[in-house]
Formats: sequence, structure tokens, C-alpha cells
Amino acid sequence: MAIDIEKKLAETGYKMLGNGKSYDDLILSILKSGDTRYLKAIPFLIYNYELNIEKIYSKTDKKRLFGQILAITREIFKYEGIPKELPLFDEKSDLNFDEFKNEFDMQKLASEKPNLMLEKQKIYAERDLHMWLSQLFTKKERQIIRSILEERPVSKTDYEYYSRKTRKKLGSIMNLQDFAKTLYSKTPKYDEELFRLKRLLEEEIIKKEKHNDISIQRFFVSNNAASIFFQKKNDYNYSKNQLFNININLKDIKNKEILILLGRYKENEHDFT
Repeated sequence: MAIDIEKKLAETGYKMLGNGKSYDDLILSILKSGDTRYLKAIPFLIYNYELNIEKIYSKTDKKRLFGQILAITREIFKYEGIPKELPLFDEKSDLNFDEFKNEFDMQKLASEKPNLMLEKQKIYAERDLHMWLSQLFTKKERQIIRSILEERPVSKTDYEYYSRKTRKKLGSIMNLQDFAKTLYSKTPKYDEELFRLKRLLEEEIIKKEKHNDISIQRFFVSNNAASIFFQKKNDYNYSKNQLFNININLKDIKNKEILILLGRYKENEHDFT
């Protein structure tokens, strides 16, 4: 399926988007795949083509997921000033807005078919800048930064927000340059046994919870039991940040390696977030 989707995306001119035919079936295939790489293409496809959103929504089994992407698309269009109306099937989204927005911006710019290498480099530099800023600044901060860079006026509230918070961050970034270079050159020590214990505990939880993809966020051992907090991955019934807790009595653990490792790491809480 992945190869077929990529082929169809390439046919539309979507970098891996076209012509005048309907792409409703393509959207349905992407939703069915559930692959984030392809899901990020949907806002641009909605922007670039006249799609029958109601028909897609009625036919897909992934209505909640499609509603989340429509909510993100609506926000992108609002941010970009794109006057394209969408049906109200929005769901509260727990998808990564910045990833979808950056992909949309890159594809929209790329769709203008830049001819010079300099223009192509600008596309990738813009994408990288968005990615780096998103790691340090909130969405609101990035909007203010963009307005300042483009020499557009900001509101009094945004000016005060920038002065109180964002400008201080920028000052810290400048002052930490030498420290960051020194730290970046060092390689952190990797506790192989701790992460092996994490994997073994995940396998134990998978057996108990009957869920094939979980990720432990933190755990600690006390009173002869291991208290473990984890997330269920790739499950659209839950928020991706929702935590579940399970307590496993040590006497119920049959795996001797797990018991030995738990004994080594029982004094502190271990956080993997």
C-alpha cells in the first residue's frame, strides 16, 4: 500500500503532487494507511484540489483521524489567509500541528517549481528554521518572531509577551553559544541495562494489556512492586500524551533477568520522557 500511495502522490506533484481528476480515493487510501508521512500530505491536497470532503468523510473508517486533520487544515488556512471553506467535521486534534504546517509550507513553495538552486536551498533552509524554532519556542512565540522578522506591527499584548518571555530566551541562546558548543561535542553515557529493563517491562505489559505497542514513560520500585506509567502508541482512541499506570507485584514476575535489573534500579524513579 505504501508504494502505491507514494506513486499516486508523485503523480499529483506532491514531492515523493497534478491533473484534473478526483483525488478522493487517494485521500481515503492515505487515511486507511494511518502513516503520518502520508497524512501530512492531506492539507496540501485539500488546498490544491477540489475534493469532496463530505464524501470522503462518509466513506472513511477513520472519521476521527480525518476530523483531526481537517481541524489542522482549517488552522493552516487561517494562518496563511487562504479563503477556502471546509465542512465542519473537526475533531480536537492531538496531532503535531507544526509538522503538518511545515510540510504544507514546504510543498506549497515547492509547487511553484523553483528553477534556481538558490531557491531550492531557501525551501530547505526555511523548513529547517521552522523545525529548530519549534524545539525552543511556543507557537505564539513563533508567530510573533515571524511578524518581527517581516517587519510587520504586532499588538500591544504580543509586544509585552515578546519582551517578557521571548526576548529573554533569545538572550539566553546568545549567552549559551560557547557552552552549547562544548556540550554538543560530548557524547552522553548510555545506560544499556536500564533501557534493556525498559524493553523487557514493555514486553511484560504487552502480555498483560493485550496491546501490541506501548512505551514506558517512567517507573519506580517500592513495597515489592514495580509501578509503571506508559502510553499506548498508535491508538486513536486515546490522546498520544495520555498516561496509563500498572502495578506489577515482584513475586508475579517469572523473568529472572527483570527481577535482577529491578533490584539494581529500585532506589529512584526512572524517567524516559
